[in-house]
Amino acid sequence: MLIEVAETHPPQYGKKVATVIAKGGDKFEIWPEKLADLRVGAKYDVDVAEREYQGRKIHKITKATPANGAAKPVNGHTTVTTTGDGEPEFVATVLGALIMKGEVANNKRQLFEATQMLRGLWGATFGGQPNNGGPACP
Repeated sequence: MLIEVAETHPPQYGKKVATVIAKGGDKFEIWPEKLADLRVGAKYDVDVAEREYQGRKIHKITKATPANGAAKPVNGHTTVTTTGDGEPEFVATVLGALIMKGEVANNKRQLFEATQMLRGLWGATFGGQPNNGGPACP
């Protein structure tokens, strides 16, 4: 099935699955670690599993391949892409992993602090920006 991603939403507080909303309004569940590889506005060829819950069908993305045919795995092993500066992908991937491991609680304060720390880490390590969380490596 071919979809264009209109919105992505991380898991709600106390929930385990994230949500993808396709252009046209179709709603899909997806594991949070797989969500990191999907981009709003991009088109994907997705494999979908269906199940019934309380009398309604739930659709869950089990595999997604970019519509341009490029093979990008969506199997829980996320990768940081080289488009743009890579900071958003890095922060999303690492933050998702920290949440899944229980190192960061799913509350605003901890999410904000962890995000700022990861942005600073990116800037000091990969971005070469001495004022973004610490000194850049010489």
